[in-house]
Amino acid sequence: MTNNTILSLPVDYNSTLTLISTATTTTSLKICSVSLQYKFIEHIVYLYFMSPLCLIGLILNVINLIVFSDRSFKNLTFKYLRLVAFVDCITCILVFIYCITNYTRPHTLSDKYFRIWYLVNVYFPLANITAGCNVLLTLTVTIERLVSVRWPMEKQRLFSSNRVLITLMICFLFPILANSVNFLVYKVGECNNLALTSIARTRAYEFFGMAKEFLLRLIPICILIFSNCLLLSTVRTANLKFKPQKKPLQLTTKQTTVLLQPSLNGCDTISITKYISESQSQTDNLLSTSSLSGELTVPIHDLQRNTSIPMSASSRMHTRKQQQERQLTIMLIWLSTLYLCGQIPMLFAYPGFIFKDTSKPSYKYYALVVNVLELTTYLANFFIYVRFTTQFQLVFRTKIKKVFFCFATNS
Repeated sequence: MTNNTILSLPVDYNSTLTLISTATTTTSLKICSVSLQYKFIEHIVYLYFMSPLCLIGLILNVINLIVFSDRSFKNLTFKYLRLVAFVDCITCILVFIYCITNYTRPHTLSDKYFRIWYLVNVYFPLANITAGCNVLLTLTVTIERLVSVRWPMEKQRLFSSNRVLITLMICFLFPILANSVNFLVYKVGECNNLALTSIARTRAYEFFGMAKEFLLRLIPICILIFSNCLLLSTVRTANLKFKPQKKPLQLTTKQTTVLLQPSLNGCDTISITKYISESQSQTDNLLSTSSLSGELTVPIHDLQRNTSIPMSASSRMHTRKQQQERQLTIMLIWLSTLYLCGQIPMLFAYPGFIFKDTSKPSYKYYALVVNVLELTTYLANFFIYVRFTTQFQLVFRTKIKKVFFCFATNS
């Protein structure tokens, strides 16, 4: 029998087998158990710890959706992050219902049927689909940021509108097609217990599950690690180049004498003394060039003022844009690193990879830790956005103020 990891919450197949065997032994007595088998620690963690985490994650990802829907977020990176927040919202809803339905006691057989039906036909296939979409979207947004900072001249060509559309179709359609077979793996069996279909017992399905894990988890994680290392290297190199330029402008002045050549009307050479800043060397060059040609026809202080103002405004705009790009890159590094912290341990939770026998308590305790860690990544994205993106902070505060203003006005 093939064991499958269901996103962040693997099904306790051994408990399910216990239910089936119990129902089989009591078939002659026509007695069916309505209880679901799970350990006490699983009941506590899934119901009283992970359920609130799902609600918090749902609220925070809805906030992410609202903020990223603002018109000021025109960058392609934010459009990808908006889709990541949308997928995370669906995942939080699925996991929350799973925790409520599978770790509380059903009252009747009909109640138990609904819980097993949801597990078989809704949670198991859809959770795997959202997991695949999440990893592909995270990989796509990381590569987009890597191209933006390392090969900016190629971004327009590599991320054209048509290619972006094709990429998004792959990010959603490929997980749907790869996980569509999950609708045929389990069924509601005798006494409303979880039962395997004939497809799940075949050798072909076992190889299919391994190939799917390889394509939708292992390869994207390896590419994500490599891309993240390149981003870290780029940021470090930029910091080394940026440090010498971060010296504050010295306001010390120096006395400069500009000698004007005799003009055409025969006037004598005039010595003009002025005080200028160290940062206005371009103005000096312009003045010296004009003086040599004898074409200085405007007052020096007017020329200095008209030249320095546009240059300082352009410099401020360029510095602000560089700062935004740097914040966005650092944010993506933290985002992908956090995602890897939840996905890499899940690789070792795949049945047969490290844990040969998934019925042992060690596997169940490891699954609890991995599940909590992975679910935490869904709600931690909000705090990364707030911490590393000034634009997100400003839009979030503005929308919060509007909500409180409307509430105060209505009350």
